Amino acid sequence: MTKKQKVRFHRGDKKPSSLKTKLSYSTEMIKQGKKIVWGVREKPTNNIVAKYFFEEDAERVAKFQDTNKVWQPNGGIPKMLWNY
Repeated sequence: MTKKQKVRFHRGDKKPSSLKTKLSYSTEMIKQGKKIVWGVREKPTNNIVAKYFFEEDAERVAKFQDTNKVWQPNGGIPKMLWNY
């Protein structure tokens, strides 16, 4: 005898996202008009989460996020906290 499925699925339901991806952060130069700023890019979401005038500031943030993985359980930094 087979068990009947107790969970009801409806049209348009989506599977929950998998948070198994590892986050990493890198720095890169970004040109804004005539200015050049340093950005911190989050992988695999590919978002620029912060922009700084000095390279050292951007590297410090990227290094901190790489070592501590603060936003790993959330799947990345929320959009409302991006600094740009």
